Amino acid sequence: METLTANGPTNIQTAVTNVTANKRKFDERRDQPFDKRLRFSVRQTESAYRYRDIVVKKQDGYTHILLSTKSSDNNCLTPDVMKEVQSALSTAAADDSKLVVLGAVGSVFCCGLDFIYFIRRLTDDRKRESIKMADAIRTFVQTFIQFKKPIIAAVNGPAVGLGASILPLCDVVWANEKAWFQTPYTTYGQTPDGCSSLTFPRTMGLASANEMLYSGRKLTAQEACAKGLVSQVFWPGTFTQEVMVRIKELSLCNPVVLEESKSLVRSSMVNDLDQANDKECEALKKIWGSAQGMDSMLKYLQKKIDEF
Repeated sequence: METLTANGPTNIQTAVTNVTANKRKFDERRDQPFDKRLRFSVRQTESAYRYRDIVVKKQDGYTHILLSTKSSDNNCLTPDVMKEVQSALSTAAADDSKLVVLGAVGSVFCCGLDFIYFIRRLTDDRKRESIKMADAIRTFVQTFIQFKKPIIAAVNGPAVGLGASILPLCDVVWANEKAWFQTPYTTYGQTPDGCSSLTFPRTMGLASANEMLYSGRKLTAQEACAKGLVSQVFWPGTFTQEVMVRIKELSLCNPVVLEESKSLVRSSMVNDLDQANDKECEALKKIWGSAQGMDSMLKYLQKKIDEF
């Protein structure tokens, strides 16, 4: 591997070690007792032990998929986590579920890619690992694009990066008032993912999309709703109840009607989404495979260390 700085790999390992240690301390200060109790409670439910990083509950008429990552912090996405979500969606596509609810355990919805995981592997073979990660994202996003049943996203907290960009690929997005949305790609030296280069301009207009994709503007739940990224916002104290009431109503609908309705709405977009997904992943391979891309990610990690 090329040397990035005078102490390239050493600097990478030091940055990763420092941010991991500081991140752990930071997380321990944030509502950790509550999150642990909730995680324990949810993991006792039906089908909870089939997966490591997600919880899947098969309910009457729908499948509930919850991000609950043990291998990463803040429900971040690694190739393994993405594969688990794909597996759960594949099962739901084949069974009698009429729709899928995508949510998360704890106070965070999804903070996008796990960059600590990624950078550790880039130190071994930058080009190979860049290709592997980009291909993992491509397949993950493709699963959402091709899924024929409605996907309802219940966003309980922050949605960042890929955790935010996949939302327009869902059919309804309900958000907790405390949730916020951000795609700070340029901050950590990355181009857009999750088809956001296509869906964000179509959803919220070019000016607002560029502000999110270029400058990483953070949207509140109400702002996201006003721009069309979110369908409806609910008060934190009643968020789960409001979502479940509406899910149960939808689950009573004729499954053929739901699938055909989604097909009518989405069919004209599929080819465009596939092309956007392919182009974005090719761009990611190019960026991540370069020394400049590595340097940008290291600077991002160092900034997070300084914040802690």
